[in-house]
Amino acid sequence: MAGKFLVGHTDHVTLIIIRWGIAVIVLLPFLLWKEKTIRFQRKHFWLLVGMGATGIALFNFFMFLALQYTSADNVGLISTLNPISIAIFSFFIMRDRLSPRQVTAMIVSFFGILVVLTHGDLEKLVSLEGNIGDIYMLLAVVSWGLYSVLGKKVMAELSPLVTTFWAGIFGNILVLPFLLDGMQFTDIGPSFWIASLYTGIGATVLGMVFWNIGVQKVGSTKSGMFLNFNPIFTAILAYFLLGETMGIGQIFGALIVIVGVYFFTTKPAFSFTKQMTNKAS
Repeated sequence: MAGKFLVGHTDHVTLIIIRWGIAVIVLLPFLLWKEKTIRFQRKHFWLLVGMGATGIALFNFFMFLALQYTSADNVGLISTLNPISIAIFSFFIMRDRLSPRQVTAMIVSFFGILVVLTHGDLEKLVSLEGNIGDIYMLLAVVSWGLYSVLGKKVMAELSPLVTTFWAGIFGNILVLPFLLDGMQFTDIGPSFWIASLYTGIGATVLGMVFWNIGVQKVGSTKSGMFLNFNPIFTAILAYFLLGETMGIGQIFGALIVIVGVYFFTTKPAFSFTKQMTNKAS
């Protein structure tokens, strides 16, 4: 919602600079306090540049561009493909494999998301109108999948704080050439800067650091599944903060999502194959 508001006041490149400019400034003192250094080894350079290019430059570029052309609902719907994008790139780059149980759980959870987003009325999906903004959001999803897999490789040796900080630095450097004509603003006021601080500190510093910690601890594919909770928390916050209704359909969809994530992230209590192997031995 904040992103949709911000794109009405400036261009998408300026928003990346503002968002990640705030983020790296806020991150720096915490990084120096926690890690005592901001250095990284030469072998990590191109991986960090790759993370900056995919997760900061390209993801934000395409997401803010998408918000200029399509609705926030469409952006939210397409972003639910993030776990699938991460799983695909994890398979081809990291050789991570999914069990039949995990594939089934992913499909179940994705169905639950659709129920939440459509308020239990799946027929609404037919009435959605596609446009160029939806294509931009699909490219953002692809970028996020690559970013997450690169993050898993980098954070085998670097901390999430260092990784997030340098990805933000390199990402901003990569988009700077697109600001040769300078920053352009339209009707900005206190609400614009409040929303910018929220996206820079809340959605970026806290969100990205916690995300990278999750990727470091449990891997990119399993972390991606927890993105399925985004529509649920959005619906809950809209209920408490905006006074929007939360119907039975959304509650039912949320339960489906929870079940899907649970079966994806846990191991089966009984394995028929393992049981047969034990009997044979």
